[in-house]
Amino acid sequence: MTTTTTMTTTTTMTTTTTTTTNTLRLLFIIFLLRLGFAAYSQDQPLFSFGVMTDVQYADRENQGSRHYRSSLTKLHGAVRVFNEERVDFVMHLGDFINDNYNSYDTILKITALLEMPLYFVPGNHEFAVDSYLKGKVLPLYGYQRGYQSFRKEGWRFILLDGTETSLIRSPKGSKGYEKSLKFMDELKAAGAKNAFVWNGGLSDRQFRWLKRKLNRSQRKNESVIMACHYPLLPSSATDNLFESDKVRSLIETYPEVVSWFNGHTHVSRLIEQNRISYISFRGMVEEEENAFAIVKVFEDRLDIKGYGKEMSRIIKDKMF
Repeated sequence: MTTTTTMTTTTTMTTTTTTTTNTLRLLFIIFLLRLGFAAYSQDQPLFSFGVMTDVQYADRENQGSRHYRSSLTKLHGAVRVFNEERVDFVMHLGDFINDNYNSYDTILKITALLEMPLYFVPGNHEFAVDSYLKGKVLPLYGYQRGYQSFRKEGWRFILLDGTETSLIRSPKGSKGYEKSLKFMDELKAAGAKNAFVWNGGLSDRQFRWLKRKLNRSQRKNESVIMACHYPLLPSSATDNLFESDKVRSLIETYPEVVSWFNGHTHVSRLIEQNRISYISFRGMVEEEENAFAIVKVFEDRLDIKGYGKEMSRIIKDKMF
């Protein structure tokens, strides 16, 4: 009896020990899986989007570094990559064509192959078409106005129209043209280095709209990416947005603004100032090698992968 009881007790203790050990192992495995999943989740982007600018297609011979006809092949290549990488949307930062409205017939057939939304930011070359066609440009894109905003996974995108106060926007003799001409004269009188016909700026109405959007993003704790055809920096540049200091002073008061994306300069460049990353993207029309990017958006950063001659960069969200 004693021997039997002892054996039973020993067996029970052994079984209990084995069960406890197995339970601890299972809990440890679950801990590792959760740890691994957390690390995996942190390394997965919230979403991604494509960026390209200054495709500037035209059926004409090369002019210096601008290889107009080659933009068709390069655009096809960018569209293919965007589809393969399954980005959530694509932004074009202005100057989709060079100066011929009929170029849209050719180039829009290529972007129609995109399997995701395409957002256009107006540039000066969009309106370098014949005067009677200027009013058809924005409706061709499906827009009533050139600026817009949308939200994606807690991030706010503000797309600005920097052509509103440009001479190239409206037909000569129109009220819009005369108003822009007066403003241009004021800029020249003030010694503005960027007072040229190919540059432009925001209307007062758009500027007020921008302030409202930024205030709303601040209330909602949204991280903000801004896009415009024109750069804001360096301050001495001759191709900046009109009243760039005024716009920059506004957006730099909002810690929610992470980055400003622009085209126009045709060069890939990064300038960091007052927490904001000001990024110029290379024009696709430049030379034979392609230039575009895919941006992966994480909780705390932007991972910009450049293709062709576009630069790759990591942009930290200064709010984190």
